[in-house]
Amino acid sequence: MKTQSRLLLTLLAIELCLINAQAQVLTNRTVVKFNMSGVVVNSYTAQVERVLNRHSSLTLSGSFSSDAPLPFKDALLNQYGDNQDARRAIETTLFTKRIATLEYRLYLAGHAPTGWYVAPFVRYASMDISNDYTYTPSDGILHHAHLNASFSGGGAGILLGYQWLFGKHIGLDLWLLGPFYGTNVKSTFTGEDPLWPSLKPADIVKLKSDIDNTQLPLYTVQSSLNLPTITATLNGPYYGVRAFGLALAYSF
Repeated sequence: MKTQSRLLLTLLAIELCLINAQAQVLTNRTVVKFNMSGVVVNSYTAQVERVLNRHSSLTLSGSFSSDAPLPFKDALLNQYGDNQDARRAIETTLFTKRIATLEYRLYLAGHAPTGWYVAPFVRYASMDISNDYTYTPSDGILHHAHLNASFSGGGAGILLGYQWLFGKHIGLDLWLLGPFYGTNVKSTFTGEDPLWPSLKPADIVKLKSDIDNTQLPLYTVQSSLNLPTITATLNGPYYGVRAFGLALAYSF
């Protein structure tokens, strides 16, 4: 009888601890975060999460990047780095980004805001892009045309992540993988070639052909040459991946 009583008391104590832990999680219903991993690529993201119930929450984040490098820059250099013109274009491409993202998080274990979560999301982005387009015509002289462009677009995707809370307030949010796909975007790159008078008719034909034949997955490129102005229009979907972000969190 004493053994059964001790067992019953133990089970009651465990149940009270679990109830208390869940109550504590739901007490701090707001979590603010800063993405630490983005700093290395000049990207700064702040996020606010509001717990709705034990299984779900809503988050709103804003991101800003100034002169950020091309995404997957190293992978592109490995693929196209043997072409010096492509290498220069990749290395000189810089983005200024403004991104807003809204997501609905479903916490799989029902302990929001901690544990594994799946988060459908929508996002809107506005970007300014600059890059140096270089080429060498028949006279062997390297030409530099600095191009600028801008575009905006929206998309939707789904994110897989895990969030920890250590004690009552401090935590970490790991964004593992979040592919997204969105609206069609049109971006027009415009720049000038200061050495254009040295170009021969055959050089101009080849320059236009090289730009028009640029290979980018899911995108088409069309050029217009009204020298000294070079114009290239990029058409395709707004898509990408949110991956391997680590944010410092504070709950209250």
